Amino acid sequence: MTKSKTIGLAIAAMVSGGVSATAVTAAYGQDFTLRGERVEVVLPYSPGGSADAYGRLIAKYLQPHLPGNPTVIVRNEPGAGAIAGTNNFDANADADGTMLLVTSTSTQMNYLLQDSRVNYDLTQMTPVVVNPLGMMVYVREELGIESAEELPSILDTPIRSGAHTPTSADLVQLIEFHILGLDVEPVFGLQRGDAKQAFERGEIQISYDNPLAYSTYVEPMVEAGIAKPIYTMGYVDASGDHVVDPAFPDLPTFPETVETVTGEAPSGPAYDAWQTMFFSRVMASKSVQLPRGTSPEIVEAYRQAAEAMTQDPAYIEAIESLTGGYPTLYGQEAADRWQQSLQFDSESREWLRNWLVETYDVSL
Repeated sequence: MTKSKTIGLAIAAMVSGGVSATAVTAAYGQDFTLRGERVEVVLPYSPGGSADAYGRLIAKYLQPHLPGNPTVIVRNEPGAGAIAGTNNFDANADADGTMLLVTSTSTQMNYLLQDSRVNYDLTQMTPVVVNPLGMMVYVREELGIESAEELPSILDTPIRSGAHTPTSADLVQLIEFHILGLDVEPVFGLQRGDAKQAFERGEIQISYDNPLAYSTYVEPMVEAGIAKPIYTMGYVDASGDHVVDPAFPDLPTFPETVETVTGEAPSGPAYDAWQTMFFSRVMASKSVQLPRGTSPEIVEAYRQAAEAMTQDPAYIEAIESLTGGYPTLYGQEAADRWQQSLQFDSESREWLRNWLVETYDVSL
């Protein structure tokens, strides 16, 4: 009899004997060990960015909680906006618990937009952890506004922003500017680090960053009077309500800002597209994934490791310093959030495709 059949019969016997499915799953994960193994964490991004910092942090603090105390290494595999490394992982990663993939917003964005270069299927992966990460929009002081309430005064003012490409993670903010009616011309070809420098030099007048970049790069400009925080994308709480971003509690959310500027609650295909991408951009901004075909036994072992990691005081301090204190999701909550971030209805996708062609002459 094969091992899988033996385990299956054992589980059936335990459940029929009155043991809960949760208890069975927990016991199931305890049989798995990585003793003597090397776990490889694949980062399809260049070293030095926020995704790289996140992946290395998770690798460091997850390692002590993995069964068998394996060696954990991190390998960068950048290329094609994270597509190359993710394609390779989905096609070739061993589903034996020794391979993990770090994702960021661009990974989901390429998938949601059905980029022709994408061969991976994110719905077939299993998240070990999912981490939200907020996003805040700020402007140069010379625009003469202090808050979202004053945005109507600059609707006819030509403004430049920095972006990598029209279909990168920057797309979410480009849609926001469109919905708000701002006259924003993106300067493409800029990574986030380039955009920060361009903003500081006054070459662009509107930009956006997560809490990590804000505390490092933006806050000094705010204190110097150069930058003015305007709004955030917001956050979804446990009840499913769109609420203020906990990292920026004094700033209005994007939906609130739309209502302030237009006098109406946001709606329509552009806003529908934004809502879908909001979950990828904020609520499932960063994650660590197991490959397709990973067995329930291994998934459960990693769930237990993730749970232990999230209770580790050293990890709590480190992740709060990196991301601003958003909760780390694991287990079923992470799986649900991950799948939610990958839903894109055909009407919204069609609107977005047409808008990209009309606005930036970009065809997907």
